[in-house]
Amino acid sequence: MRKKFFALILGVIELAVIFLCGCSSGEHSDGRLKIVTTIFPAYDFARQVFGDKADVVMLLKPGQESHSYDPTARDIVKIDSCDLFIYNGGESDVWVDNVLKSADEVNALKMMNLAQPVEEEPVGDEHEEHGEHNEHSESTEYDEHIWTSPKNAALIVDGIKREAIRLDSANSAYYEENADRYIEKILDLDSRFEELLRAERRSFVFGDRFPLLYFFREYNLSYYAAFPGCGAETEPSAHTIAFLTEKLAQDDTVNAVFCIELSGRKLAETLANENALPVLEFHACHNISAEDFAAGESYVSLMERNYSMLETALNN
Repeated sequence: MRKKFFALILGVIELAVIFLCGCSSGEHSDGRLKIVTTIFPAYDFARQVFGDKADVVMLLKPGQESHSYDPTARDIVKIDSCDLFIYNGGESDVWVDNVLKSADEVNALKMMNLAQPVEEEPVGDEHEEHGEHNEHSESTEYDEHIWTSPKNAALIVDGIKREAIRLDSANSAYYEENADRYIEKILDLDSRFEELLRAERRSFVFGDRFPLLYFFREYNLSYYAAFPGCGAETEPSAHTIAFLTEKLAQDDTVNAVFCIELSGRKLAETLANENALPVLEFHACHNISAEDFAAGESYVSLMERNYSMLETALNN
């Protein structure tokens, strides 16, 4: 999945070294901390905690496909010269290990270390055959989308708060207040999701990738999907289409076809048309559209959007 990156990494590092020699002093004339993040959840959690005490930047451009991101030389300079680099870990961040090894000492925080990761699961008919529990092996891969569980999101915000206090203890009360306020909003959403989904026993069908394993486990929900969360496939097999179509025709399935943000929707729309069902977007918050970014949308506001969508879908 990272073929292009590994083919170009040496050239990128060579370019970066040229810039790093003159750009990594670590001193910031305005006195504000410099925080660099990879993806939207890290960016949003950091800006909520650091507030006006830091400049927070996101390397992934709004609307960009997160699983095919490769850093530029300029990105590497930003990472090397920042006060804190926050990344997620997992398959989409394979490039980070190479960058951290090549750059000067970087103060880095890995979000997957702040919550308990769970093993990836098969999707579609393979998910049904294997059931909920897969045997552990040396090649086990963990699902990287940990923030989709609000409880995990709260843990990540708390971990970023601890880093903020370590970096800038003089403003510890400020960071505590910011983090506590945001965690309260996240946990309020968690309580509302629990109430909404407590009695839901139907399955959800995703005509798309499925990066929502943590959310679905948190609320004990069942699902079927065309592709795994980090799947690179874009064209499903005829067998997959037939399997999902069959599931949508059953009474124990939610009356909608779900897709995620920034996806092509082709398969979801095909399945929806064949079954006279609506297509509904479930926002995984991995990235955000340019319009939503400009409007100041946050993890909480996007999850509020999910709550409203689910409330409507489950009552149909």
